[in-house]
Amino acid sequence: MAVLSHSEQRERLREYCQQAVDIALIAGDPCFDRMLASRPLRETYRRHLGAHPDQRVLVISSTWGEQSLYGCFPSLVSQLARRLPLDEYRIVVALHPNIWCAHTPWQVRNWTGEWTRAGVTVLPPEEGWRAALVAADLAIGDHGSVTFYAAALGVPVLLASAPVEAVDPASPIARLLRTAPRLDPDGELPAQLESAITAHDPERFSSITAHTTSVPGESARLLRSSVYGQLGLDEPAFPAETTTAPLPDVANAEPIGQIVHLGFGDSRDHAVVTRFPAESLRDATRLPPEAVLVATTSETSRRWLEWAEILLDDGRCADPGQWIRGTLARRPTAVLAATRDAAGRWVVGGLDVAEVRFTGPDELAPAYAAFLHAWVAADECVHDMPATVTFGLGGRNVTAAVEAS
Repeated sequence: MAVLSHSEQRERLREYCQQAVDIALIAGDPCFDRMLASRPLRETYRRHLGAHPDQRVLVISSTWGEQSLYGCFPSLVSQLARRLPLDEYRIVVALHPNIWCAHTPWQVRNWTGEWTRAGVTVLPPEEGWRAALVAADLAIGDHGSVTFYAAALGVPVLLASAPVEAVDPASPIARLLRTAPRLDPDGELPAQLESAITAHDPERFSSITAHTTSVPGESARLLRSSVYGQLGLDEPAFPAETTTAPLPDVANAEPIGQIVHLGFGDSRDHAVVTRFPAESLRDATRLPPEAVLVATTSETSRRWLEWAEILLDDGRCADPGQWIRGTLARRPTAVLAATRDAAGRWVVGGLDVAEVRFTGPDELAPAYAAFLHAWVAADECVHDMPATVTFGLGGRNVTAAVEAS
């Protein structure tokens, strides 16, 4: 039996294999049905992928082979991670299972280690991409099915690789490859992404993606009925059910090192923050002006530890002051150090700078430390710091309580 998702495939089957037409079953697309059923869980998927409500989820997918996105542009993910502000984008990567199988998980993790150090979420090969597409604000892909599914869900799409000759020229995916906008890996990447999102029309590819399935939402019923019929068995009394995509089982660690640009807003209790991963300095010879490098104690790069003006430890210390003084005494190029006290508050201080405690989201420790750094650099007295500080990060504002020792 030939199982097809859309009636247009039967006509193509007739051209290529006339004998199979009479045993073809149009049973829809169970994978797409699951994504349609999962749409109410979009915000939940986004949260599990580590995205804030105002962040854009960027899904980068690659099929396998030399003509794939990863085969043509293996450095694309690194380029995007280095140039997109951390608080504006959450980058999620889905690599085809054949890549993992052909090269081994060890090799893939080795290749993608630079990405994860920059804050990129790399999905496991077994599951996660369906939830990611439901959560996505933009998809960058190639001639793989994930790209087509993204367009079918109404997600803006950019093609990094579009080898029409690699697919059936009469197929819907070929039409999409000829129609969808291209990404220029050598162009201004943030501007291209912004344009793709703001100019997107969800119905732009509807005449193409309408061929995803002839029977949306019906695949589970049709497939079960056919299988039981082939086996000569009665179907179960309960209806066939389309399940939602499971929650992504991923680790969403923040970048180990961060470049923090911080400026004061209209008042000293408001700071505007833009953050990039330290990996954005990979080819640099010095820090950018008006920015500080925050490196964590789990950093394995000697370069980042030597360049860092702020050192950060994610543990909890019974005596944060002792850790700060001891750490900075052994790293004289650093100005400040930050750790958490027993109560979980972030404590930032220096050899000649009084300790300041910040109570707010854990993930903003680099911003807290950068705030104190900017305050001291402006020759302000630590004890004149406001009781609360609001940090503007991309499209969101987060307030933290401040207490100077």
